[in-house]
Order: sequence, then structure tokens, then C-alpha cells
Amino acid sequence: MAKYLDFLQQYAKHLGDPQGVSEAEIKAIEQQFNVKLPLAYVEFISIFGKKKGRILRNYSSEVSYLAQNRKDAVKALASMGNGSFAIKDSHFFFGEWQGLSSYFFDCEQQEDDPPVYVLDAGKAEVFKPSFSQLIREELNKVLKFDGVIKK
Repeated sequence: MAKYLDFLQQYAKHLGDPQGVSEAEIKAIEQQFNVKLPLAYVEFISIFGKKKGRILRNYSSEVSYLAQNRKDAVKALASMGNGSFAIKDSHFFFGEWQGLSSYFFDCEQQEDDPPVYVLDAGKAEVFKPSFSQLIREELNKVLKFDGVIKK
């Protein structure tokens, strides 16, 4: 199944002890949030959805956090006052970092490997050009820590 995250396969022993979600659980998430999830993210949660292991380890990225991530993003944006950015129903908040920054992609774009945005201090900006690039960079951090690649 892996297409966008196939680079993870050769480093399985460095990923920790992740636990994924089933196809039925993925469909339930799509129904709950009324979105069609990008394939790269589906691959990710198929591996790391219930227990993230060492990838995105400082983020609230397991599927159990999804509803709270969105609520926190809405609350944080509201506390910033009336800004130019508005959260849309198609914005899918897959991660949060220390309650300060929210990470999302826009499901309305219907891209298989969408750009990742960060919402911080009331502003949304492109964080990474694709979801798979974010995961690749997170893997590289793990591999540097493990001494597999030089710093």
C-alpha cells in the first residue's frame, strides 16, 4: 500500500513501536470530519495512527487527538482576535505542538500528498511542501539521533 511513505520501510527498526489504525477506523475519521483524507496521511495513520512511535513524537498526532487538535486551533485563533485567516471545514488538523502551533492540510485541495500548513499566532503559512516531506524530515531527525546519518 505504501506509496508516499515507502521510504520508512527500510528503517522500521528505528521507528519505535508504532500502532496503526484499520481501514474501518480511517473511514470513520473521514465521516466524523466530513473529509476525504489524502493518501499520504492515510498511509501515515495506517502505521502511526494509534501509537506514533518515534515519528512526530513531540506532536499530538495520534488519531485520538484529532478532535481536540481542531478545537485547540479554533480556540487559539479566536483568542488572537479578528485576523485575516479563517478555519474552514476542509482544514484537517492532524497535529499540535506543545499547544502552541497547529499543523493541518486542506482536504478541499484533494491532493494525495498535500502541503502542510502551520497555524501559529493567528497566521497560517506553508510549513512543508508536502506531508511526505514532513515525515521524511522527522525520520531524518530520528536517524541522526541514532547515528545512522551524520549530522
